[in-house]
Amino acid sequence: MFKEDSRTVSPGRSVRMTISKCLRTISEKARTYLLLIALYNPGVHLGSALSVIEILTALYGSGRVSFLRGDVDKNWLILSKGHAVHAVYAIAAAMGYLSWSELRNSGTIGSPLQNHPELGTPGVDVAAGSLGQGVSMSVGIALGLRMRGLHNRRVYVIIGDGELDEGQTWEAFTTAAHYGLTNWIPIIDFNKIQLDGKVDDVKKKGDLRKRFESLGYQVVEVDGHDIDSILAVLEDVETSEKMSVIIAHTVRGRGVPPLENTNRQRMLREEILQVLKERMS
Repeated sequence: MFKEDSRTVSPGRSVRMTISKCLRTISEKARTYLLLIALYNPGVHLGSALSVIEILTALYGSGRVSFLRGDVDKNWLILSKGHAVHAVYAIAAAMGYLSWSELRNSGTIGSPLQNHPELGTPGVDVAAGSLGQGVSMSVGIALGLRMRGLHNRRVYVIIGDGELDEGQTWEAFTTAAHYGLTNWIPIIDFNKIQLDGKVDDVKKKGDLRKRFESLGYQVVEVDGHDIDSILAVLEDVETSEKMSVIIAHTVRGRGVPPLENTNRQRMLREEILQVLKERMS
């Protein structure tokens, strides 16, 4: 829809409004697709996928990253919280890259759309899902791009707040800080709930801003469901000379009342049908 380009473009106000409206439409279509997928695929992690819809829509829809496979010379997107990959599939369908039949068969034997990211899947640059490993891989890719002289290419990584339990995640953050990887853009999906309950009840995170700032990062907080704000923050950190961490405040299960602000991942078929009926009425 929007051609990927390494340059930062600042369109006029009317163009921005048109793009913003288009991206909001995509995000809402993607929510509906997610629910439809879940009717056929019991492996969908709905709660986690719904919280990252706007973040992923902003990245794919603005052309920062692409569903089309490319070589090393490109912007990369690593979905470290790989269990939310159905959000990628749903957005790809909303943007015309996947068909409904492909979505419906996700998670089945032989489908390229499995329940965790796999290589060869549209929009997927690395296999991920073991929490923390995607963060480490993204740091290695960002360092590799710099070593190749590809200074205009960036690596975006979506990190679940539950992943901050992992020591490997913090090792990756300290490694990136050590090398000053300004082309590495971590985005934390801070919905404050993980599978076992509230994030701070599972393992206290402390003051995240101060923890990241102590490593030399500038910390930017944003409403993770406001596409305009997400785009503005991305432009800011992409043009900054400092390393940045984006903390996106989100709602787990956003847009689906039975799941919002709960640790539920799945719904009964009857529940899904009722929500779909309400969305389409």
